[in-house]
Amino acid sequence: MENPTLEKLICDESFLDYCLKSHRDEGDYWPQWIAANPQHRELIKEAELMVKLLRSSPTKLEVAAERNRLQSIIDGGKLPVKSLLSYRWIGYAAACLFMLSLSIFLYKRQQMSSDITAQPEFVQQSVPTGSYMNVLLADHTQVKLGPKSILEYPKQFSGNERKVELNGEAYFKVAHNENKPFVIQTGDLSIKVLGTSFNVHAFAGDEVSKVALFTGKVEVARGAVSQQIKPGQAIIYDKRKGTFTVEEFDLVKEKDNMDGILHFEQASYLEIAKQLNRKYGLAYQERADIQLVYSGTIAHEPLLQVLEKLTLTTPYHFSVKSNKLIVRKK
Repeated sequence: MENPTLEKLICDESFLDYCLKSHRDEGDYWPQWIAANPQHRELIKEAELMVKLLRSSPTKLEVAAERNRLQSIIDGGKLPVKSLLSYRWIGYAAACLFMLSLSIFLYKRQQMSSDITAQPEFVQQSVPTGSYMNVLLADHTQVKLGPKSILEYPKQFSGNERKVELNGEAYFKVAHNENKPFVIQTGDLSIKVLGTSFNVHAFAGDEVSKVALFTGKVEVARGAVSQQIKPGQAIIYDKRKGTFTVEEFDLVKEKDNMDGILHFEQASYLEIAKQLNRKYGLAYQERADIQLVYSGTIAHEPLLQVLEKLTLTTPYHFSVKSNKLIVRKK
C-alpha cells in the first residue's frame, strides 16, 4: 500500500482480515509490509485498535454527538485527517455511519426521483356496455366516455404536453393551457389541442375514426400528414384508404351521440351491429351476405323495440337469442 492513511487501512479488506485473525502467518502480506515500512508502525497500531473497537456498537448518544461534530466540520469546508486522528474511535465510527447513511439516502432519493420521472403513475378507465362515464383529469379537463371505451391518462401531467390514450369514443372539454398542448393518442391518430371541446370516435376495430369539433381548434395527424379543422367541421380518417376527409356535421345529432342517442345515416349492417353491441351488449357475427342501408334514430328504447323497428324498416328480420343478434332475410 502506498501513502497509507487511517481511512485507507480500515477500509482495506485484507487489512481487516489481518487485524481480526487470531493466528497470523508471517508469510502473509501485512506482516511483510509492516516489516518493510517501520516508519508506519504507530499508524498500524492505531488502525488495528480502531478495527477491534469498531466491532462494538456505539450508543445512540455517542452517535448523535459525533454526527453533530462531523456536520460542523463539513460545514466549515474542511475534514483534515489529523482532526480525525485526534478524536476517540467512536467519533470516526459515527462519522463512517453518518456518511454511509447519507450516501445511501441520497442515492435512493435520486433513484426514486428518476423512477417517478420515467414512469408516471397512470390510470386506465374502462366503461362497461351501455354506460357512460364522466372523468375529470388533473388539469381540470372534462371527459365523457362512451360505452366500451378505454381511456388511459396520468394522475398528474408532467413535461411539455398533456397526453392521454383513447380506444373508443369520448367527448372532451379541454382546459386551456397554451404552454402545454393536450394530445389524444388513438390507435391511428394523434389529436393536438390547446383548449376546446369535441367528440372523438376511435374504436380500434372500426374502419373509420372521426373527430367532430364544437369549439376551438384541433390538429389531427397520422404520421407526417396532418389536418386542422374549425368548429362545425368533422374530420374522418379512413383506415383502409389512409385518407382524411373534412365535412360539416349536425351539431345536435353529434351531441346526442354522447347522450346515448344513435343517429344512423345510410348505415350498413356491420355499423348497426357494432352500435347495438356497445349500447346493449349484443354479440354479433360479421356477415358479408347481409346487404342493407339504414337511416334512422335509436334513442333510449328497450332492445326488443329497437329490433322491431329495424325489422319494419329493412328487408331483414332482427331478433335476439341467448344475447346474440339473429338476422335473416324476410
